[in-house]
Amino acid sequence: MIRHVRLWMVALLALGCSAPIEHGLDEASANEMLTSLERAGIPASKTREDAGSFTLSVSRGDVVVAMELLRSLGLPRGKRPSLGDIFKQGSILPTPTEERAHYVEGLGSEIARTLEDIDGVMLAHVHLVLPEIDPLSVEGKPRLPAQASVLLKVRAGHSMPVAETDVQRLVAGSVPGLAPAAVSVVFTQASPLPASHGVSLVPLGPLRVSPASRAPIVGAGAVALVVIALLAGLLLLLARRLAARQRQP
Repeated sequence: MIRHVRLWMVALLALGCSAPIEHGLDEASANEMLTSLERAGIPASKTREDAGSFTLSVSRGDVVVAMELLRSLGLPRGKRPSLGDIFKQGSILPTPTEERAHYVEGLGSEIARTLEDIDGVMLAHVHLVLPEIDPLSVEGKPRLPAQASVLLKVRAGHSMPVAETDVQRLVAGSVPGLAPAAVSVVFTQASPLPASHGVSLVPLGPLRVSPASRAPIVGAGAVALVVIALLAGLLLLLARRLAARQRQP
């Protein structure tokens, strides 16, 4: 009897378990991906790892659809280093050229991260050209003026989440000596989501789940009922045996 119960419990775990699709996520990335999946009707969960990062999981029947959806949305976003992170990676005694390169890289990364916080912007790339002072100029005028180019990848099927002039003002306000007119902005839309991503939820008792999750959940529930019945029968059998021993002289 006990052997059969163990077999049923193994079967229950096999039907009801979920599959991880992303590891090592920070909490902000995990929440963003979790929200995107839930909006598409794909149930998901996040669990904390030992190192403090998070793992994102979905049911085994939703793995392919979930991964395709996240890829089309550009998630998870790549971690952008801050100015402090970039300077920490430099040499102990950096040259002026290295310091300038680190500053330009870090500043561009900070601006791109700010642009990606705009709802609807999936990815941002910012390239900066800082002014170079002409050493022969008496007035210290720059030999090359400050310039910037910005590429924004926005979600498909949505209107532009931000105006070009707003992007120019934001970038120009972050770079000394940069005029808004010197900021070139290019918008590109992500590929439209395949039809398979339009996951409609189906009723399952008081809950609503994705079609791919319905069969495993129903199967897991059926196995759970069988296991409960077997455990109840086992307890009843043990109780009868115990009562019979107590009645013996």
